[in-house]
Amino acid sequence: MVIKLKFKIVSREDPTYHFKSIKNQTEISNTVKAHITDGVAVTKFIYWMKNVNKKKISEVQAQNKLEKFRKMNKDYLYPSFDTIAGSGKNGAIIHYRAKSKSCRIIKIKDIFLCDSGGQYKYGTTDVTRTICFSNPSLNVKNIFTKVLKGHIAVATSDLKKFDVGKKIDARGRKFLKKSNLDYAHGTGHGVGFFLNVHEGPQSISKINEIKIKEGMILSNEPGFYKKNKFGIRIENLVYVKRQNKRLFFENLTTAPIEKDLINYNLLTNFEKNYLFKYHLNVYSKISKYLNLNEKKWLASLI
Repeated sequence: MVIKLKFKIVSREDPTYHFKSIKNQTEISNTVKAHITDGVAVTKFIYWMKNVNKKKISEVQAQNKLEKFRKMNKDYLYPSFDTIAGSGKNGAIIHYRAKSKSCRIIKIKDIFLCDSGGQYKYGTTDVTRTICFSNPSLNVKNIFTKVLKGHIAVATSDLKKFDVGKKIDARGRKFLKKSNLDYAHGTGHGVGFFLNVHEGPQSISKINEIKIKEGMILSNEPGFYKKNKFGIRIENLVYVKRQNKRLFFENLTTAPIEKDLINYNLLTNFEKNYLFKYHLNVYSKISKYLNLNEKKWLASLI
């Protein structure tokens, strides 16, 4: 109160905040490299979870296994945030943390949501994949597919037209909203270069009006959460790229998207083609780092 009486308080944002959000070419190149390394670890983990592991394991054991795959790379330092590994009803808790004494054993009929990231010597990653181990219900497939359609809509946004986070956020939600469904978090956040995994001022949310600019890195992560039942989220990191006068998102993440949860009848030809090209790109970037069985499995997703 005394300060207010004696001084005029001026509220201003540190200008370096905006400068920092725009990555230079060296930062982008290194971030691309980090995501290839991370994609290898995440892909090995997904393959192991779906095709190799025959034991009943807990959520904590699953997240430790993912950490083990990341540690196989000498440039991996530590997680970029605490891993969210939620199966069944725990997947519906957006910021869930699995604890050894209270976590669930992952069951074959569970939907498993894993949100994780790594700090590498040359960049920061953040990726969420939702996977299944048996044939899920049509209802779950339909919801996953609507989340995927929103994810694709965000990834393929015309950034000349959809130039602020607020406009892009609506694209991520539109297919769920047609069924009166939604999610209680933003569609994306800015990401630092070996800094905070949440970094502004840009984000893809209902209120963000910061102009999307070349060199910015953001997450693309629509989802859906059915309380006490399951959670779904598909998250890639993207960066803003310019080609001639065109501004668009380029995917950084190189991990496959769960095809066993998709109802292809709900996808347009454009969306099917996007998925084909996405998995082809993932295969071309990481297949040489996989063993023969992992490589064959990844190729089957194209």
